[in-house]
Amino acid sequence: MIEPREESLLKALIENAIDGVIMIDSMGIIKQLNSAALKLFGYERDELIDRNVNKLMASPHSEKHDEYIKRYTETGVKHIIGIGREVEGLKKDGSLFPFDLAISELKHNDEHWFVGFIHDLTVIKESERRLKNYASSLENHVKKRTEELHSSNQRLHEEIEQRKKVEEALLESQELYKAIARNFPNGTINVIDTDFNYLFVDGKGLRDRGLDKTALIGTSYLDTIEIAFQTEVQEDLDLVLKGDYRVFEIRHGESYFILRAVPLHDKSGAVSEILLVETNITSQKNAEEEIYRTLKKEKELNELKSRFVSMASHEFRTPLSTILSSATLIEKYEDTLEHVKRLKHVDRIKSNVNNLNMILEDFISLEKLNDGILQTKKGPVRLVPFIREITDEMEGNLKTGQKFKLNIEDENIELVTDGHVLKNVMNNLISNASKYSDTGKDITISISNHHSQVQIGVKDQGIGIPVSESHQIFSRFFRASNAGNISGTGLGLHIVKKYIELLGARINFESVLGEGTTFIVLFEK
Repeated sequence: MIEPREESLLKALIENAIDGVIMIDSMGIIKQLNSAALKLFGYERDELIDRNVNKLMASPHSEKHDEYIKRYTETGVKHIIGIGREVEGLKKDGSLFPFDLAISELKHNDEHWFVGFIHDLTVIKESERRLKNYASSLENHVKKRTEELHSSNQRLHEEIEQRKKVEEALLESQELYKAIARNFPNGTINVIDTDFNYLFVDGKGLRDRGLDKTALIGTSYLDTIEIAFQTEVQEDLDLVLKGDYRVFEIRHGESYFILRAVPLHDKSGAVSEILLVETNITSQKNAEEEIYRTLKKEKELNELKSRFVSMASHEFRTPLSTILSSATLIEKYEDTLEHVKRLKHVDRIKSNVNNLNMILEDFISLEKLNDGILQTKKGPVRLVPFIREITDEMEGNLKTGQKFKLNIEDENIELVTDGHVLKNVMNNLISNASKYSDTGKDITISISNHHSQVQIGVKDQGIGIPVSESHQIFSRFFRASNAGNISGTGLGLHIVKKYIELLGARINFESVLGEGTTFIVLFEK
């Protein structure tokens, strides 16, 4: 039989485990289970004790579980014992959840029992098993019985029998202890002395790290910790030696672990050993980071929507009012002599429709870039004809008296790039050059080929960019303080920068306040 103290330690080990632990007999009847298992399945303890474990299984396994046990009992062939697998559990509310199941077999009071270890795979949870050092007390008990045998021949056969029972209980407890530690599913169970040297270590996490448990015995636990964490861990373990219970995180390579350190006391009440339970929380960390990234993206999207509403209420109102006013006036110009006036208002309508279309195009482009759905299709582009085609198309959109000047060093320059994306870049830069320059001011486009680099420059004679604001020029929704009443969304240059990065190129700019700005796109050949 197991001593009451050892029985309580064993129960504490099971009850304090973060992963679910369920013990069943050879008939599949639940004999013991811990709070973690109850929490996972959503039951009260009296709803499961002495009930068939198939109550916690999804179909068809619930109907076949008794057959599984019977087949193993008759054939001895192991299909899951000592191997483990991922299965689905059935909660009280009828919902299913996935978990990793590891099963060990043990002998309890001449009966075959099975221990199931349940690690929830839907959410990586903290796990812990409080292990108590009970082997020494049982061994002392055996020694005491041995001394009593020597002192009293009359009780010899009774003491021998008692010793056998105690030894059997010790072996049974040790086997269960080892089975739990060996199958600890997502980390390691460690017992260290007051000098932090290993007394015991096991668990699947140990094998995952390629460590030999036998070779670790007697060596320092701190030596297995990355140097960056050693001082912090030692400080926490020093507090455990004073009787504190500590929880902290460490990293082994690319994996993260949560550690729970429990002081183990000897008969005098002094801390003689430390129980350390390491649980791998890498998946949880990754999930948290993914949630953080998702929330950040959602926050940015909400901010984008808010700014869009604010910008749209301003940028859409003026051109729409102009369009409405011009359309109303056109209706009144019925006389053929007023044809010039009609054309003037038609031009105003066209211009404002173009402005609205550019605003919408900016938002469509930004959405595609943010969603990562814009893919490049690169091919050869003869740069000089390409630029001339763009200037021909955009000439009609320039202000009165504005015209293009081309500075071309080499007529035969060719790039391998996405012509459609590059055209969007040039259209945006040219539109800005025109918009932020006065009437009659030329726009200069230069093409040069220096060694292994091709440069395309767009130079205006406009308002320029304040030096103190130049670092924000490519930020989303940013507009320079000297933009005044010039219409714009603050998205154009942000989108240009994104396009340029998509092409694998770079963009720089030079600006003098009140004199103009030059944007330079650089391609490495």
